[in-house]
Amino acid sequence: MVNEKSNLITYLGLGISLLGVVLYDPLGFLFKGTGLMVIGLGLICMLVGYKQLSEVDIVNKTVENFEKNRRKR
Repeated sequence: MVNEKSNLITYLGLGISLLGVVLYDPLGFLFKGTGLMVIGLGLICMLVGYKQLSEVDIVNKTVENFEKNRRKR
């Protein structure tokens, strides 16, 4: 489920970036700043979708940390 959510966020970011390119190019000086902001927002969404860990990775890290702390005692 998380992997699907990550893919959704990545594709949403790609779509937002493409919308920013459309706004940036033909609409003139007024929308250039808006287009750049939308492109940046889309790239940030893509990065977040790429970096998001799956639930399995999170649970594995938590269990490993718990086991390490338990062994120290």
